[in-house]
Amino acid sequence: MNQATSLRSIILTLITGLVWVSSANAVPSFARKYDMNCSGCHTAYPQLNSVGRGFKDAGYRFTTDDDKSVNQSISDFLQLEKHVPLSGVLVSRPFDKKDSGDAKVRAIHEVEIILAGNVGTNWSGYFELEGEDETDFEPEIGPAVLSYNFNQMFNVQAGWSSIFWADPYGILVDHFRLTRGSLAAIDQSFGGADGDSVIRALRQNVGIFGRIADRVFYNVNWSGDAENSEGENASTISALVDFDITDDIMVGVFGMTGENENTGLGMATRDYTRAGIQFQADVADVRIQAVYIAASDDLASGIGDEDNDAYSVQAFWTFTDDTLRPTWVPLIRYDSYETNDGNSDFDELTLNLTYYFTQNIKGYVEYWDRFDAPTSIEEDDRLTLQVIAAF
Repeated sequence: MNQATSLRSIILTLITGLVWVSSANAVPSFARKYDMNCSGCHTAYPQLNSVGRGFKDAGYRFTTDDDKSVNQSISDFLQLEKHVPLSGVLVSRPFDKKDSGDAKVRAIHEVEIILAGNVGTNWSGYFELEGEDETDFEPEIGPAVLSYNFNQMFNVQAGWSSIFWADPYGILVDHFRLTRGSLAAIDQSFGGADGDSVIRALRQNVGIFGRIADRVFYNVNWSGDAENSEGENASTISALVDFDITDDIMVGVFGMTGENENTGLGMATRDYTRAGIQFQADVADVRIQAVYIAASDDLASGIGDEDNDAYSVQAFWTFTDDTLRPTWVPLIRYDSYETNDGNSDFDELTLNLTYYFTQNIKGYVEYWDRFDAPTSIEEDDRLTLQVIAAF
């Protein structure tokens, strides 16, 4: 296929996608319950603003009836005349092409069913069932979280979730991302002592979280091996503290440590640590986010260790209409990470342009480029058109 033909195909696919979503209309269950626009809690869906962070901290409820005049002592599940607390997400990827591979038409890429809300005065929960084309749409349990929300300063959480699920800023987790790919810093297994898993991986974990004096958010967790559904080898301890310097600037520190009990012949138990800092700033309509992670993993031989680091920096600008609904959201991200005890360096660039057709339906074009890699690994790029509808 020559370049002109390829360009015509991309433009045709883009136009088809825009026409397909422009006729859709949807409102997620939280917005239905409280009769709010999604922009009440989000800057650009699914990124949270300060109202959304408080809503999440409190177990999917507003802290006072003055915020929203609803009877929050009654379970969501009993308010069937109001709504069923059920949401769905459809992800369409009508064009996806890596330089190293063939073009794909993933018309339906992912399907999600989400059940979430408060249950009575103090309990709340989140449950996600999902299927992806990469696994032939076999149903899989995504994040599942149960929380007891005692007060603003102290809450208890049990989950099959990423280890920092409670963090309302969402830099260290995957469910607030605006792009096809995750931030590279949270998508690395580094030296592999954590079972070749990444920070955003699902784990069986229990922990506490809360907010002190409105400015300090904390989260402490105890968990088993990443991606182990039975929570075996429960040895991982993690902690996070975020500090709101102002209403628009946050800086946080976090860390986790654990061990992996390898049972293979001649394999030693491997300790690992992850430590880092995260940052978020809202400047007018621009949000800047950054995360740095330093990792240390014992070698499989049991002698010595391996040190690697990674960082990601992204910024996006939210344009809005007269009703404050997001319209265009351009994003740029730079990712850099190491493997092989710091001897192998990778650098990647992500450019994303999103358009919100409604407050919860969006389509985007994204270009990803791994422009620097070790000589043994191929540099690559990827062009993706994706549509996400939440209802």
